[in-house]
Amino acid sequence: MRGLFGDLEGGSAVTDSIFPQHAPNTSGERADPGLAAGALARRLGVATTTLRTWHQRYGLGPSGHQAGRHRRYTPHDVAALTEMARLTTRGVPAAEAARQARRQTTPWPADHPALDRGTEAAARRIARAARRLDVLTLRETLTAAVASQGVVHTWHALAGPAFVHISQAGYGEPHKAVARRVLGRCLSEVFAAVPRPPAGSAAPVMLVAVDTRRDVAALDALAAALAERGVGSVHLGADLPPGALTDVAGQIRPTVVVVWSHSWREDISQLIAALSTVPQWQPVIVTAGGAWPVGHGVLCPTLADTVAAVAGLIDGP
Repeated sequence: MRGLFGDLEGGSAVTDSIFPQHAPNTSGERADPGLAAGALARRLGVATTTLRTWHQRYGLGPSGHQAGRHRRYTPHDVAALTEMARLTTRGVPAAEAARQARRQTTPWPADHPALDRGTEAAARRIARAARRLDVLTLRETLTAAVASQGVVHTWHALAGPAFVHISQAGYGEPHKAVARRVLGRCLSEVFAAVPRPPAGSAAPVMLVAVDTRRDVAALDALAAALAERGVGSVHLGADLPPGALTDVAGQIRPTVVVVWSHSWREDISQLIAALSTVPQWQPVIVTAGGAWPVGHGVLCPTLADTVAAVAGLIDGP
């Protein structure tokens, strides 16, 4: 039997793949060292001195490091600073913009010390409700979390730890698989209820998943998180043949295409290559969700990274 979040066996491995804390490099190439300050400044349209100021005053700086070299900006750093630039351009005071940028781009892994006791207790309650198959409590709790804290917080700070609790619980694997399935379905239902941009609005983002079991729920979360920011998207799910994908792309011509995969598969190269065949269309490809080799679009390992990066690409700095 298979559930939305994996087989009956290996539940914790499945959870790790859906809520990655880092994006492992499976290509055999050296890991991407990140962006230099000058390159990031040009991308954001700000001076390098501005980046230094944001680092010194607000702690938004480069975290990537290789021996003997200057520190580099990782995808997570870029996501946070893209959001910082977007907010300050819109007139938000720098200190408040920095606070929002950190909050909206923090991935909150399950063991992060920033998770307070209240949040951790809520995640445990969610896990217990999933075990009891109490869908009414799950929907009510998750709906309240999205309304008060947003989709990204709900995904990383509540759903992620809840899946970990289920995987580590003492009951049998068949029951765990059912609990994961019920929680996954409730998450998708709650995310689908997040208001979308009004009819007739542009949908500049196309969302594609690779694995039905593991990736579609993440796209549900991404579509909802983008909608919270007023960004429309077309959610195509998983397993769409490359020919059908290019037909849709040629019709809607989105600015950004997000391809979400928890792990690398060779047929993903064919999917991305197919997108390049659409005439007179050059989107930004965002590769999200986990184990992507270097050189495949804008790498965003977590939902928080992906939301910030896509919003920055759509809105500009």
